[in-house]
Amino acid sequence: MMPQESPTTSAHLSTQPEDDFISIFVELFGPEKALLLAPEFAVRDIDGGARFIDFALRAGGKKIAFEIDGPTHYQPPAFDRTKYEDDLLRQNSLIHQGWQVYRWTDHELDQRRERVKEQLALFLERMPGLLDMDDFLPKQRACAADFNLRTHQGEALDWLALIRAEGTTIALLGHATGSGKTFTAIEDARRIGEPVLYVAHTKNLIRQTERAVNAQWPEAITGIIQGGRFEPNAQLVLATVQSLSNHLNEIDPSHFRYLIIDEAHHAAADSYQQVLAYFRPVFTLGLTATPERADGKSILDIFRDTAHRLSLKEAIERGELVPIRCVRVKTNVDLSRVRFNEVQYHRQDLEQAITIPARDELIVQTYLEHVRGRKAVTFAVNVRHGEALAERYRAQGVPARAVSGQMPNKERDAVLDAFAQGELHMLCACDLLNEGWDCPDIEVLLMARPTLSKIIYMQQLGRGTRKAPGKDSLLVFDFVDNAGRYNQSWNVHRVTGNRRYRPGGFAVAPKDRIEDEERSGPQDPIILNLGLWTEHFEEIDVFDWQSTVKDMLPVAELERQLAASEGYLRNKVLQGELTPDHDLSLGRRRYFYFAKERKQAIADQFDLKPVTAANIRERFFAFCEDMDMSASYKPVLLRALLDTVDEEGKVSLNLLTLAFRDFYLRRLNCGLPAEKGKLRMARVQELTESEIQQVILGMPFKKYAQRGFLDYARDLSLVRIAPALWKRLDKKSRERLLDLANTSIAQYFDR
Repeated sequence: MMPQESPTTSAHLSTQPEDDFISIFVELFGPEKALLLAPEFAVRDIDGGARFIDFALRAGGKKIAFEIDGPTHYQPPAFDRTKYEDDLLRQNSLIHQGWQVYRWTDHELDQRRERVKEQLALFLERMPGLLDMDDFLPKQRACAADFNLRTHQGEALDWLALIRAEGTTIALLGHATGSGKTFTAIEDARRIGEPVLYVAHTKNLIRQTERAVNAQWPEAITGIIQGGRFEPNAQLVLATVQSLSNHLNEIDPSHFRYLIIDEAHHAAADSYQQVLAYFRPVFTLGLTATPERADGKSILDIFRDTAHRLSLKEAIERGELVPIRCVRVKTNVDLSRVRFNEVQYHRQDLEQAITIPARDELIVQTYLEHVRGRKAVTFAVNVRHGEALAERYRAQGVPARAVSGQMPNKERDAVLDAFAQGELHMLCACDLLNEGWDCPDIEVLLMARPTLSKIIYMQQLGRGTRKAPGKDSLLVFDFVDNAGRYNQSWNVHRVTGNRRYRPGGFAVAPKDRIEDEERSGPQDPIILNLGLWTEHFEEIDVFDWQSTVKDMLPVAELERQLAASEGYLRNKVLQGELTPDHDLSLGRRRYFYFAKERKQAIADQFDLKPVTAANIRERFFAFCEDMDMSASYKPVLLRALLDTVDEEGKVSLNLLTLAFRDFYLRRLNCGLPAEKGKLRMARVQELTESEIQQVILGMPFKKYAQRGFLDYARDLSLVRIAPALWKRLDKKSRERLLDLANTSIAQYFDR
């Protein structure tokens, strides 16, 4: 956790340590995944106090908190027992609430990047899918029913069709053991259409169900995910939950239209939670003989709590939230010189650009001229900005107060109660309203703080979308500052993807509401009194680079798929020999993306030959025969591997490290230099086992892994020769490879 902010600082804006963390995260997972990080995520501790997580993330069913400790945590001027105990309360509260907490110092992020990167990869690599923090959005509708599926399958199918028509997307069917559950599930899946995913916890259930599918739905092509089989592209895929959870990152979350969870009473298990959280099907069906768990918690509740939430657009179109109207208010503030990274604007730059009297006056006058007297919230840049805006509102006779997480609990609660009771018309906030507070009758939001975090923007938006008696819609004023394509703030139209704008018109609403307003004009009093309505729409830019690159290949992934050396294609772009389909500039960094259909053309252009199961042995030998060496590490690693792998081509990282280290120690014992010059292994006697592992997993391992010859399971600390390669390496081949390694080592040291 960064040091407690003074009233002049703000949440959701970056500092150098945060920039460092984000750049490390991006190097591992790409800029598109970095946008899933929720900066300064608001939570409550067990005493009800407001707290902020530096970066929050969701992976599968897990909530993850990343914390950055500044110098006041590890170099305090004097020990502060009160602060120390407060830090413990904060961390204990997060753990109690189910958060996994990982912490680094700003010094580590700056001086030990590779170590932090390795740790971050270890923590997240085997977690299935990095997902949106969407807890603030409505849960899916769900229903449960019991049927004797042996004799009442038709009734069950009719019930499923009925609840779907009413907007239900999760269903739980209770049934007697041995009844016709499989028939019902398969028949309903046929109605929805493929692809279908069936998940069970044993391979016997998979086999039984495959036989039933072949008999009942013979035209459907089935695939299996279990053991050594991975066939996710079939029309109906049958998977054991354990095998599936190990392959989630290889399947698009929206790939399957229909998800069937058999023996759904196992849904509380981690593996099932990962599956439920990861996939985004049109419909989910759970089958169970025991709809209540032993602890009394409903299986249906577990499904709803774990499955993805409705998107904002889905929730509004289905009537779960009120429609959103929007007025875009253009300012003359220039954000083009504000520094930014993949997630946030630079704190000081943004504060200097935004907190100016003319812009503040525009915000207040917008409220006074169009919606005075309406219950509203203005989201400010920081605490000081919120207080300044509240003072301006009060000067104009508007009952207003600033509110923040820095206020004492008693004072904050009094302000919020006064707002809820109607004594205050306006709240000015920069943080608190993101979590832990609810006031459904808010009618107006003024989005006066630019943010690059879609999650933060939608959390703020969510404070006004709750339904309340007499509330027809939410009116949002988006203050639009001058910015470039990649540093423009989120706004209602970007969030919803709606290019059509009319002042006060619907940005998102149920289809029938939009059609009625097109025919008859607005009937909502808040719009009739607005004085801005026009008959014509304006076409606006809702460019969203994440959507643009979603189905493209990042240059690093293209290099991997084409077995090019790391940085090869990136350099071709920088040298002007290769044009990317999208050149993304975020802050100081550039990212290149390519359309998937260009892969073969690029391979032909640069004479790149992807590694396949058919050619992997030939390509591996060619690589080993012509090693480009600035150090001895690659052939020494090959030799250590061949000496230590088991019959499946696997070896623990610890054992591999010892074999790698021993090679250099033996050279020293023979009176030879361990390595040349100032290379790290020249100091082998001084290096710890962890430091030697960093050497191994650096350039030598990457050279092999980039071409698909090796992989490393960090969670198991196992290095493995690719199965497709290993099964093609007989004893004679391995002896030949050992000779090649020894020859390369001799040639290197003789140079």
